[in-house]
Amino acid sequence: MFNLTHHRLSLLTLLGVLAAPALACEAPREGGLAGDLAQAELDVEDDVGALAAAEVAVADYFIATHPDYRKCVAPICGGHFVARVNTSVTRCADGTWQEECHMFELDLSGLGLDRSTEAKAREAFGAGQALVRGGLKQVALGDLRSRPADVLVASEIWLGATGNTPKGHFSRVDSTGIVCVTYPCPSFSEHGLNTDLSGPLDGVDLSASGATAKQVEGGMKALSTAGLLVAGQHAIVTGPAGSMNRLDAAEFYLRLK
Repeated sequence: MFNLTHHRLSLLTLLGVLAAPALACEAPREGGLAGDLAQAELDVEDDVGALAAAEVAVADYFIATHPDYRKCVAPICGGHFVARVNTSVTRCADGTWQEECHMFELDLSGLGLDRSTEAKAREAFGAGQALVRGGLKQVALGDLRSRPADVLVASEIWLGATGNTPKGHFSRVDSTGIVCVTYPCPSFSEHGLNTDLSGPLDGVDLSASGATAKQVEGGMKALSTAGLLVAGQHAIVTGPAGSMNRLDAAEFYLRLK
């Protein structure tokens, strides 16, 4: 089961995670991550109101933390609790900011999935093995109209490749198409989910997750075309061109369409 305390970072921590080391194949640019570090005085674990005011999130990616076993009438109880990855607080369906939020139902209707695929996606998300991009809303459901339900409305769902428990920070990784004559080389770009932080990567090691050769091949194919979500940790690559991060995956996620 997903352990909330090990997989959610304060903004201050994530800034440090993504910031070092500097670019390799080109000189470090002004602003960028250096500028982001200057605003790192905000510790979202201590100041929920400041987080809301700062509007640091550019997209909301959620993970299920645990089932809701509370004994009360549906839809107040039942379903799961969810949290935004990489952050310490989540905006709930009622508009409040909490450490985690109640989700009675996951709405995948906007994704155009067939019934079998949708069932697979729901199961994976409930088990903490998928990430959903979307938002929490209060929605009237059928015979429960007198009690609006907390619904996570999905615009994207990404399934974990291995089923591993995610560790480290969560990022979207894309190929830059850059080819260098030396190393390290910014062949990939990394963007921290639910933040406006980004940085270059010399490489992405999907095999570090224990994935099979076939899974790694599929992940790298997705990475080179449509992008990939990765939970992992950095290692530093040092060479003639300087130093740069490599991302070692604990788990990686492919978008379900």
